[in-house]
Amino acid sequence: MPVQVRDVLSRAQKLIQDETGIRWPLPELACWFNDGTREVAIHKPSASAKSVVLPLVRGTRQTIPAGALMLLRVIRNLKSGSTESNRLGGRAVRIVNRDVLDTQHPDWHDEGSTVFGPQVKHFVFDESDPTAFYVYPGNDGQGHVEALVSHSPEPVETTGVDLADYAVDMPLPDVYANAVLDYVLYRAYSKDASFAENFERANAHYNAFAMSLGLKISGEYTASASNAGHHVTRDRVGSAPVGGGS
Repeated sequence: MPVQVRDVLSRAQKLIQDETGIRWPLPELACWFNDGTREVAIHKPSASAKSVVLPLVRGTRQTIPAGALMLLRVIRNLKSGSTESNRLGGRAVRIVNRDVLDTQHPDWHDEGSTVFGPQVKHFVFDESDPTAFYVYPGNDGQGHVEALVSHSPEPVETTGVDLADYAVDMPLPDVYANAVLDYVLYRAYSKDASFAENFERANAHYNAFAMSLGLKISGEYTASASNAGHHVTRDRVGSAPVGGGS
């Protein structure tokens, strides 16, 4: 059975010894739950990954759907008539190093010098522009590709005053329930961080959150063309910013 939001909030209430929601009302914990899922998605993009069909526009520069956080990978071309539910696979798409492409085909962005078509052979991605990517050869506006993109987790409603109001599935895979719980506890104890004991507890839970994501992030690769074929410097989650904003 999938982990539900109420499961995480209930555990949080038990651990902070406030099951009646006097010091930390449920809507407040739910807000921190939403903050935690977003933090997970930032540091672990694959946690909120979805496979989507992307219609391509004319040219080399393409973008991912509104609301998506970043491109993870372009997988393959799709044949004409493909839909989300019926994907007709075509040629595989491979990542290429931008420097190599710029050196061998310096005019690849110019339709007057390079023939644009419906099929993509390679894509280029740069982490500094996470919602965009480039395709080679440039597209004629008729192509479609299948891509893996990271999305911002769907926030839960934060108006419920009873645990039953949060009987909805987590917007992330169940394996991240403990990480999100640690984030909620970090924010809860940060509320009273002026007390030394709560300050230490907040730091301990943030470090547990960071360690959990760090252990999962360590084995991942990025699709950055600038690092194609190499390991990338991983995101480093620092010490707990106790008392920080959302």
